[in-house]
Amino acid sequence: MEKLKALTAAAAALTCMIFVSFVAEAAAQSTQNTSGRGLASMESAARAQRYLLVFFFKSDDPQTRALRDVFNRAAGRVSNRADAIAVMTTDPAEQGIVTKFKLDAAPMPIVLAIAPNGALTGGFHTSFTEDQLIGALVGPVEAQVLGSLQQGKLVVLCAQNGKTRFNNEAMQGVTAFKADQRFSAATEVVTLDPAQADAQPLLTKLGAGLPLNQAATFLLAPPGSVIGQFQGPVDKNQLVAALTSAVSGCGAGCGAGGCSVQ
Repeated sequence: MEKLKALTAAAAALTCMIFVSFVAEAAAQSTQNTSGRGLASMESAARAQRYLLVFFFKSDDPQTRALRDVFNRAAGRVSNRADAIAVMTTDPAEQGIVTKFKLDAAPMPIVLAIAPNGALTGGFHTSFTEDQLIGALVGPVEAQVLGSLQQGKLVVLCAQNGKTRFNNEAMQGVTAFKADQRFSAATEVVTLDPAQADAQPLLTKLGAGLPLNQAATFLLAPPGSVIGQFQGPVDKNQLVAALTSAVSGCGAGCGAGGCSVQ
């Protein structure tokens, strides 16, 4: 599985990671400090370690009302772990969050799912279902992976636990890759226990065969490409070769600071 088509838990075609990546990049570059209910809700949800679902809209037409009903039902089903807010993009008081995500000219309505760490784990527009919205509330490890990718970093995801073989051999290669000054600043190492329930959806999306009987290592590049996948032992040279191959294949399109191996 070369592309991470649905790193958020929503698997429908309209849950587009390119859209999420664009919005996340806009948020990362924003210097807007305007206040408003939207930004205040983001801060409040982050402090409480809760998700935030935001329904952006411009008008009160029948389609918007119908989708807002879908949004409200989904929000009710996950009220134990997520806050929800509706934001009219033409409201002057809400230009802080609208500008942050560059949604002033975007087709409406739009729903964003924002993890407690600030990562966008889902972006939906024009049409969506309750299950798609709920599926965007991913586990903490997946949110961490998304957050790092949206910051333009490479991610080395290490799936191992006490029951998987070659843990040390895999981690030695990862540690050596991370220690290389060419990649260290632009690489995030994330570990997860493949036996944990909230880790298994992510591993399934990455194409890992479950249950794992040996350590699995994944090298991910922005906005969400799996450029290397290794079972069992892995060394630094394998990771460098996977990155070099990906850079050669995408040319200037990689865009991440960690993509250069010069």
